[in-house]
Amino acid sequence: MSVTHVRQLFTQLYEENWVKLYVHVFRMLDDRDEARDIVQEIFANLWDRMERLEIEHSYQAYLFRSARNLVINRIASQDVGRKYEHYLEHAASTTEIMPDELLREKELAQQIDQAIEKLPRKMALIFKKSRFEQRSYREIAAELDISEQTVKKQIYNALTVLRKKIRTIFIFFLPLSGHYPVF
Repeated sequence: MSVTHVRQLFTQLYEENWVKLYVHVFRMLDDRDEARDIVQEIFANLWDRMERLEIEHSYQAYLFRSARNLVINRIASQDVGRKYEHYLEHAASTTEIMPDELLREKELAQQIDQAIEKLPRKMALIFKKSRFEQRSYREIAAELDISEQTVKKQIYNALTVLRKKIRTIFIFFLPLSGHYPVF
């Protein structure tokens, strides 16, 4: 496929399917920003793979399958964070907390803090303002003189990196009490 043909096909697919995909994803997530991000990610992935892609049935079916998969992944990754938070709440509510469990939790918290500090400087700054200072995307964007989209992308990237790191770290800090979060 020639470069010109690839561009024309991509443009046609984008124009014909962007709104349909957005509505489809929005119905699943009920979040305009997330829906927009996912649709943009679908088309970015399509562009990256366009020359190597071998579509047997239809591009539209491929795009909607991609949307479904990205939504499932997004929900699952958000679920990991909620399960970990639930685990921490449950662990904190138990009446008998053993000293070794407290030490393990403290060490885990330190490892997570270190993982945050290892993020690129601007990404870490944006992440901390969002998660620790409870600032909105709009507030962060205004303060740092960047777009809200940049803030969203930086937080998304930070969470992606941290989730991978936390899964690895967590294996080494599983509590002995038998209360294991499911990731």
